[in-house]
Amino acid sequence: MRIAAAIAAAALSVLPAQEARGQTTVGVAAGASHQEPGANDLPYLGPPFGGTSAALIGMIDHRIASAITIGGEASLASAISGDQSQRASPSTRAFTSRHRDSVFSGVVKVGTPIDRRVHGAFALGGGLAYRRTARDGTTAPLLPPSSRSPYNEVISDFVFAYSLGGDVDVRVSERIRILAVARWHLLHDDDLQDDGVVKRGVSSKVFRAGAGMSWRF
Repeated sequence: MRIAAAIAAAALSVLPAQEARGQTTVGVAAGASHQEPGANDLPYLGPPFGGTSAALIGMIDHRIASAITIGGEASLASAISGDQSQRASPSTRAFTSRHRDSVFSGVVKVGTPIDRRVHGAFALGGGLAYRRTARDGTTAPLLPPSSRSPYNEVISDFVFAYSLGGDVDVRVSERIRILAVARWHLLHDDDLQDDGVVKRGVSSKVFRAGAGMSWRF
């Protein structure tokens, strides 16, 4: 967030006031989200899992110069899942984990002049990611007699997130453009608890890409 704010402040200080004409753009892109498996912490937690799921990226940008905008984004995705086991004294658990990351960022974009027919921009952002993992399975004591019982748990938290990526849009009309988006989200938790134990077994790096439309006002 500090880096993004510094870029925006510098741009405003060096550009003439007449170039900073206000213009707001709202965009939405649908596509895919991909995460690699995280660390393997068996027998305590594992195996790690990752996968690809549907993604939706929504954004609002306000022009502050001919080639610079500031705004906000919401990057969402459906859940990825994997079968895992966990040793938790005095029991052992077997379950299916369903995980999703939702990222909310303030973003600065710098690129070619916005009014061109084809416009491209580099995006840099920072904010928060909401990480949610739901586990559904069974648990059993480590020592006999061993009988399984239902086990359910939800692990959720907010972590700092940094976003890098780029946009390309092509003018269809005065206000409507076709939009393509790519984002790399770097979540600042390394999927570790405070004591260094693996928390989920899912990577803290997320790649999302999609295509859609944007509208300028």
